[in-house]
Amino acid sequence: MLHDFAVAPPITGPSSYLPTIDLFAAHWASVNAVFIAPVPALILEGNRTISTLNGLRTQLAASRTDVEVKLNAVEFARADQAARRTALLGRAAQLADNVRTFWPSPYAAMLPDLPSASTQPSLIESALDDVSDIWLRLNGTPPPNGTTTPITLATKPTAAVPIPPPYTQANFSAELALLKTAQLTLKAAQIPLDNARSFRNGIQNQVRPILVDYRDGPGARLAPNHPLLDTIPRYSPLPGGTPEPANATGHWDVPLGLAVIEFTPSPSTTVARHELRYVPGPEYNADDESIAGSINVGSPSRFETLAGLPVAGVTGSYRVYAITAEGNERTSATVVIARP
Repeated sequence: MLHDFAVAPPITGPSSYLPTIDLFAAHWASVNAVFIAPVPALILEGNRTISTLNGLRTQLAASRTDVEVKLNAVEFARADQAARRTALLGRAAQLADNVRTFWPSPYAAMLPDLPSASTQPSLIESALDDVSDIWLRLNGTPPPNGTTTPITLATKPTAAVPIPPPYTQANFSAELALLKTAQLTLKAAQIPLDNARSFRNGIQNQVRPILVDYRDGPGARLAPNHPLLDTIPRYSPLPGGTPEPANATGHWDVPLGLAVIEFTPSPSTTVARHELRYVPGPEYNADDESIAGSINVGSPSRFETLAGLPVAGVTGSYRVYAITAEGNERTSATVVIARP
């Protein structure tokens, strides 16, 4: 029985390389099976064989996994930095409320305007440095009537610590140092990720010429009317219109313990399936996307997945692609989901 190679998904981006390679390799194996020893198997110019393609496929799969591992490392570092930044900005606001309530106006005027959590990290660190310094100076200043120094902030009781100790300037300074370390960790994690991407792209650059050249390979060896000539996979979409996009929404489902992405299907009648792709982290880079699932038209318009969300506290980004039978595709808007 022949594979339906003619409907193989073409290469539209990094996520489509592996399934496309698999179909080319399966077709190549079928072509080789036509020949009986000692007739040689199909070899492309440059001594490239099916083993060459399969070897690159193995390397590419490993490199894609490596990119995702390093993306996760960046996301872990980003989540740690964000949590520390949010906590310190909250403490800085708590201190500002204390000073404005109990200290004369000249001291309150010393406090900097606090940036939002989405502000450039260097500006956040600068503002928090100012807060730490002002807090330290106030601790050495004679306090207003009815107050005492050093200034401490209340902390909320928890099940583990019913009556927590007061929060001090030393606590703030220590946590600010950890925030700066977290920022350096995030920057450092980006370097191996960039290197992993470059290595992956280098393998992809070796794969594509093989697929291009293979398109003409079987024709030089098989009889003109051989059925395998009609099922050679393609590496790029056939001519056809780009479909209308699907409309996707998503959330973390606590009872299921999964991310749920629901979508309104593309209205284009040429769409054959919808595919869920993801990238770890809050920023979607199509070069880093991986396939999380595929649904044929007519099936329930819902994906449930842990892809991109391996542990609590991280964020994943998702897109639903509407894909036609010719391989043309269009993406939905990005859906960002945080795992609590």
